[in-house]
Amino acid sequence: MKSMLQIKWKLLLTYLTVAAVCLGVVIAVTRQLTISLYGSHMHSVEEGSMGAMMSRNMTAALNEAFREALNDSLIWGGAAAVAVAVVLSLVISRRITRPIHELAQVTGHIAEGDYSQRVNVKSKDEIGSLAESFNRMAGSLGEAQRLRRELMANIAHELRTPLTSISGYMEGLVDGVVPASPETYNLVHREAARLTRLVDDLQRLSRAEAGQEELDIIRLETADLVNRVVNKLQPQFREKGVELKLDVEAEIPALMADEDKLEQILVNLLNNGLSYTDAGGSVYLKATRDVDRVMITITDTGHGISAEDLPHIFERFYRADKSRSRDRGGTGIGLTIAKHYVQALAGSIEVESEPGRGTSFFLRLPAAA
Repeated sequence: MKSMLQIKWKLLLTYLTVAAVCLGVVIAVTRQLTISLYGSHMHSVEEGSMGAMMSRNMTAALNEAFREALNDSLIWGGAAAVAVAVVLSLVISRRITRPIHELAQVTGHIAEGDYSQRVNVKSKDEIGSLAESFNRMAGSLGEAQRLRRELMANIAHELRTPLTSISGYMEGLVDGVVPASPETYNLVHREAARLTRLVDDLQRLSRAEAGQEELDIIRLETADLVNRVVNKLQPQFREKGVELKLDVEAEIPALMADEDKLEQILVNLLNNGLSYTDAGGSVYLKATRDVDRVMITITDTGHGISAEDLPHIFERFYRADKSRSRDRGGTGIGLTIAKHYVQALAGSIEVESEPGRGTSFFLRLPAAA
């Protein structure tokens, strides 16, 4: 509230300053001119009243001379005060409005697409606060524009890879270079399925980021849910040679969540652990009570994530290991979808990792009463 009053006090101080300066000018000019003008008028009166120095008209003549001197002084003093007020008002108003003009100019540059422009903040009042907020907004817009360009480039790259593969196989089939065998058709089908997964993930991400996902919050038995997810994914883990372990605390409370969304979160997190864990490694899913919440921990013995990559793993299409293929690394948006779903379910998700020692995700969700 204090900052909201600063500009009011500044304007009030400005008005008082102008008024005080003008009053001082009037007083100074009036005092200076009244003496000289009064003396001049008295000299005229004396010359016209030499024979009647003690007459009654003397007092009236003196009063008239004083009034004329005072009127002339006020006229000159007022004119000087007005001139000073105009100059001071122009100087002060220009000082106050300069940041607003600068803000308008920067706004024009940003409207044209130049998000690097910033307002030079000097004051600490509301205008300065507005300029700081504008600079933050410009930075956010620039970052959003950068992310949009990166997103379009990533989507184009992700779509191009399977499409190029499918196109290559089909051209080979047409030219007779590639045999029309079940293996070839399986390869084409796998690339098409990969393309379908990418499109489905993009649709989920778009709805999640726009807040358009419809939630059906119900009571879910935690043990039943995690057992179902683990059983569904066991064949994939066995095929790669990675052990999937489950540990559920006894008498763990039920969850209040959307069943489909929560299952998708667990599938994405477990698939991420599977993708970055080599054969012979393990992925653990542990469910425990955490005060009024249920904590689900997913830990793998995979490659781990470096400290500089860790803050970015929930970003779209971000891969900590840039050398991994798209086929082995997934679409790159599974963790992004998981985070949006967790937030929609009023939960939280955290990650800890160390290169060479694996990664742990900590998922906390509201428990049923």
